[in-house]
Formats: sequence, C-alpha cells, structure tokens
Amino acid sequence: MFIETHMHLTLDGIDSKKYRNSLNIDSKTTENMLRKVFESYKSRGIFAIRDGGDNLGLYELARSVADEEGLIYRTPIYGIYKKGYYGSMIGKPVEGLDEINKHLDDLAFKKADFIKIVLSGMISFKEYGKVGGVGFNKNEFEYLVKKAQDLSLPVMVHANSFQGVQMAAEAGVDTIEHGYYLSDENLCAMKEKNIIWVPTLAPLGNILYSNDKRYKKEKNVIRRIFEQQCKMIKSGYDMGVKIAVGSDAGSYRVYHGSGFFDELIYLNKSGIGKEELMRIAYKNGVSALRISQKEIGAAEDRIIDES
Repeated sequence: MFIETHMHLTLDGIDSKKYRNSLNIDSKTTENMLRKVFESYKSRGIFAIRDGGDNLGLYELARSVADEEGLIYRTPIYGIYKKGYYGSMIGKPVEGLDEINKHLDDLAFKKADFIKIVLSGMISFKEYGKVGGVGFNKNEFEYLVKKAQDLSLPVMVHANSFQGVQMAAEAGVDTIEHGYYLSDENLCAMKEKNIIWVPTLAPLGNILYSNDKRYKKEKNVIRRIFEQQCKMIKSGYDMGVKIAVGSDAGSYRVYHGSGFFDELIYLNKSGIGKEELMRIAYKNGVSALRISQKEIGAAEDRIIDES
C-alpha cells in the first residue's frame, strides 16, 4: 500500500484557478471531480492520502467520496495562516489569540484529522534564497501548536527558510512540509524532536525534467534550489531524520496519483536507495497520517479484492 502524505485536492497541476472555479459549478460536478482525483490514486495502489488544506469547504463531500472509494483520507478541513501573509488558497487567516482559539475550536468540532499551519511564505523561482516571510511570531505559533496538542490533533506545518523550520522544530510539530533552505542545525532539531520531514521535490523536479516553457527563464534558479534540497535530504537521511513521501500533488505539473512516483524518483536521486525508500515511505507515511492497524488491514483487504 502506497501513502501520499501531501496533496491538494482542489488543485489539478495544470490550471488550478480554472479547476477551482469548476469545483463550484454544482454539487454533482464537484462530486465527479473529487471522485476522479481519488480514483487516480486508487488505480495506482495509493490507498492513503493526506490533504494540505483548502478554503472551499469541500471536506464533508470529500470524506464521503473517499470512503465510498475505499481510501484512507486525512484532511485539516482548512489550514490556518497569519492575516496579511501567504496562505489564502490553503485556508483561513487569523490575527490574535482569540481568532486562533475560535478557529481551532471550529476545526475540532468539525473533526479535523490534524491542524495545518502555514508558517512561512513560498520560495521564489526568480531569486535564489528568497522566501516569503514568517507570519506568526514565536508566542503565537507556540500557542497554536500547544492548543492543537491539547486537542489531541497532530500539527502539519508549511515552513521554508532556517527561521521557519527552526520555529516549527523547536515547537515540536509533527510534520514539516517543504523545508527549503534549511540547515544542518534544522536537521538536528528535527531529529531531536522526532519530526517527520516531507521535502516535496516534485514541484521543482517536474519543471526541470520536462520541456516546460512557463518557467524557462527561471530554470537555473530552480535547478540550484532543487539540487540544494536533494543535498539536505541526503544529509537528513544519513543523520536519521524521518523522511516521508509527499509530492505536493496539485501543484503546477504535479499530477494526482503519478506525482507520488515522481517524488520517489527524486528522493532516489537524492541518494536514498530504492528498497530503503520504499520502507520509509510506508513506515513514515503511516506515522504522518496516524493510520491504525485496523485501517491498514481494511485497505489491504480492499487491494486484494480489487486485484
């Protein structure tokens, strides 16, 4: 059983603005579109997926369709980001502890599987080393993480840059997503806190290893970022940092289902052997999604029944 630890149900890897508009046409269209996405995973033997969050409120329908398709589906309902910073497509903005409390209580009521926090911005494809700023201050972020933990909800954090990754690691989150421009100090902190790192190479790799014209002028910078990320992945793996396979499917040129295997290829290029890669993909995927033995057994039975 394969496990995709980072995907976006409301993005399609081609023209996400158009795709998201189509999701709002009517309920039947939305259901059919979601089912098609889930089938793209199931047909490839991927029976467990974790969504990175959206702001369209499709979680109830998505859970229903995933259940009908026999998939293990984890959703944060929506992500949380600091007002005025990156994150509008992923979730809802908050400002101040009162709003943080309100949204976390809402997510607990709606039975979120985990809390998704957008801590930093995106990496720039035009300027090496440039990253969108960290939104939450240390006190706000640590309060968010502690409140989530008090609600017994794991914490998934979008973080890039030394500052963003270090804040996430020191707060003891469960998974760090992306993690571009991190350092050996960041890796040590992740190992010490037993944090799973989902480095998402596919969005950059799929641009580099294609004839993509959209980012033709930026390819040299993208290549430099990609190679540095590969280097840090190997360092982290050698150090004992837990690494999980998440492709960021739905991002430009990263397609649902196939993106998982693209990510495997790039992690292998980073220096993780194939057998070991498959082992950690499963083991750390189970941990990242908190999949129970009962769920694993049911998924394996479905795989046998449908083979």
